[in-house]
Amino acid sequence: MFDSCYCHIVSWLAVSVLLTGCQSGAGVSPATTPSRTIEHAMGTSEVPVSPQRVVVLDTAPLDAALALGVKPVGTLVYGQSPDYLGDRVEGIDIIGDGNQPNLEAILNLQPDLILGSKIGAEELYNQLSQIAPTVLTEGSGRAGDWPENLQLYAEALGKSAAAEQLLKDYRQRVQQLQAAIAQPQALEISVLIVPSDIVRAFTAGSFSGSVLQDIGLSRPPAQDDPEGYASRLSAESLDALDGDYIFLIYSTYRPGGTSKAAFVRHPIWSQLQAVQQDRVCEVDGAVWIAGRNILAANQILTDVEACLD
Repeated sequence: MFDSCYCHIVSWLAVSVLLTGCQSGAGVSPATTPSRTIEHAMGTSEVPVSPQRVVVLDTAPLDAALALGVKPVGTLVYGQSPDYLGDRVEGIDIIGDGNQPNLEAILNLQPDLILGSKIGAEELYNQLSQIAPTVLTEGSGRAGDWPENLQLYAEALGKSAAAEQLLKDYRQRVQQLQAAIAQPQALEISVLIVPSDIVRAFTAGSFSGSVLQDIGLSRPPAQDDPEGYASRLSAESLDALDGDYIFLIYSTYRPGGTSKAAFVRHPIWSQLQAVQQDRVCEVDGAVWIAGRNILAANQILTDVEACLD
């Protein structure tokens, strides 16, 4: 335990020395790259007009950057790179897991822009800003604020027009899905995740909830909360869990989650109308929870279309 703590302290000291060197300008040529001023959740940052080496601190800015045609040089992951992003993530260095970025790893990548959210990186903002201009969104996208976040990331990347086109295309897909469903407001959609015997519902105020709301789909009263993004429900509260369709969030790489096969066999949950009518659709947590931007939003549209077909 002492060795682990000692190594951690040494690593932090090494980063501090490197950052001090960068800050003092020792051996660093004066910056000549044209820049723009970007306003964000932590103030303002002078960002290169055309960033070339971008580091992202969450899946949401990773999703946004890739959608905008920018491949980051480094990213945080949650266990592993999201499957829904496919081979787009090949060659991107991993600079930490969860909300624990490795500052030394980021520094070694020599980024010219860092993108993240205030929720995950506020405490490290000053250190990150010494490495490269850092732009943070106010929220992480989990509360349905992902379109605003996409627009801010796009502004920092010099891709605002591309972001507007992505959002336009998304809205067009929503309209097409609404037409295919005919009366989306007549369908009640339940969104659940079941780690062990605890049931959590993702509400109308969540990332996935915002996409369902865009489509116009209804939610059970217990899940129709525009403020909180998730709520804990009792396994016996069948009315709160049930719907015309249930989207069951499951991730193969996160142990302890309940799969569709286990869910429909459960003595209580098997009583749900959606289970009895075979209207339970298993969906990826990397998309429905962690994605929180435009590519994940489009994948949710695809999942809904496939499930309701």
